[in-house]
Amino acid sequence: MPFNEVLRNCSAKPWLIGNSEISGNPVPAIMGILNLTPDSFFDGGLHASHEEGIAFAKKLLEDGANIIDIGGESSRSGAIPVSAKDEIERILPVIKALTAMSPEKPFFISIDTTKTEVAIAALQAGAHIINDVSMLSEKNMAQVIKDFNASVVLNHRRGNFSTMQKDFSPYQNVVEEVRTELNQAAEKLRILKVPKEKICLDPGIGFGKTPKDNFELIANAEFFLQDGYPLLYGMSRKSYIGKVKELETSNRLIPTITSGILATLGGVTVLRVHDVKETKESLALLEAFRNDGAIYSI
Repeated sequence: MPFNEVLRNCSAKPWLIGNSEISGNPVPAIMGILNLTPDSFFDGGLHASHEEGIAFAKKLLEDGANIIDIGGESSRSGAIPVSAKDEIERILPVIKALTAMSPEKPFFISIDTTKTEVAIAALQAGAHIINDVSMLSEKNMAQVIKDFNASVVLNHRRGNFSTMQKDFSPYQNVVEEVRTELNQAAEKLRILKVPKEKICLDPGIGFGKTPKDNFELIANAEFFLQDGYPLLYGMSRKSYIGKVKELETSNRLIPTITSGILATLGGVTVLRVHDVKETKESLALLEAFRNDGAIYSI
């Protein structure tokens, strides 16, 4: 396909959240990251209190986030697991505060968890999305998603949090294998009659992958669209960027923005990022190309 067509055409699949739809067209929605943890790889400890978390969520929304993704347990390699009780205590007051705000400014609340107990508490408090970085490893998670009519992100991962960058099984064909494993996880929901439009797939950049694996997954985003699921890509500030020659000491912001545009051209529906304002600006430029100047200022 000529680059002009790639640039101007959007192949993203719509994602259904409640009674609303994120189309990804002409550009992806932005999921802003809110880590309420002391040990996340990029911003651990910066928003650890409930007050700090709520204030930062408001900033993400002001900067242009459509979704706030709240995490109470770090998913970085080597992270120390926390109990469901501690995770709930970290996230619940923030979810309740954001739920009270949402009628004023429409946005969605996502909870980044692998635990069924945490998912139930978050959904009861008003969350709309379960972002499960273990692809439904807890046996009752699929049923919880079904029962609450929640939307879900299935994030691909090989290995455990603590060792996933050391002991994952090597890939023979990373794109095909990740696609197969994500579809196997999605089938657990489809068996329960969860609509395909509510299931968003994330190939799991940095989750049990080599740098080469990560680049292959970014370059082949469009390949995953064949199965009809919307896509989310989370590449923000991740370590694969620092493995590139001359980027070893980068703060990874500009490479993150570049990765986001590449994934957008491949058809992603949502970008999960730390830097919402900068991502919003980069997508505004792409949107200008796709709207033939309809959003130019006069």
